[in-house]
Amino acid sequence: MTIDPDIYLLKQVAKGDGDAFEFIFKKYYKLVYNVARYYINVADVCHDLTQDIFAYIWENRTKTDVNQSLKSYLFSAARNASLNYLKAESNKRRHLSNILQTVPREEDGYDTILEEALKEALEKVLNELPPQCSEIFRLSRMKGMKHKEIATLLNISPRTVETQIYRALKVLKKRL
Repeated sequence: MTIDPDIYLLKQVAKGDGDAFEFIFKKYYKLVYNVARYYINVADVCHDLTQDIFAYIWENRTKTDVNQSLKSYLFSAARNASLNYLKAESNKRRHLSNILQTVPREEDGYDTILEEALKEALEKVLNELPPQCSEIFRLSRMKGMKHKEIATLLNISPRTVETQIYRALKVLKKRL
């Protein structure tokens, strides 16, 4: 019967062996970090998640029961921690967006004038575009329709919609 060295090390960690824990930490840190990095493209966050996973193992060393290989356990822990982080960030953004939409905005005259001037300039440039290009841009950017919806509505290909929006944006960037 062969004893898995990682299981042996985990048993030593459960007894409070700091050296065994350090060995596991050094052996698997990159794996856990790279799994987190696959999901999250922010190095500091990945380092924090990795540290949290190993801190959890140390803090719960007497309770942790790994029924699979340690490598698989850490891989799953890193994946789950990353997905939980992404979910929490998504919720934060959604709540912040809701708050920003409900907070009344103080407007001063300058903002209003600037906004009106920009709308007029935008409208002028859109009116100078070819009719189909202008219509496609308005449907996409002002009414929020998807490319496929516009293509179906106007009986044209989605690629034509993309091309026309690209042309409109190019003109708008140049003119505004």
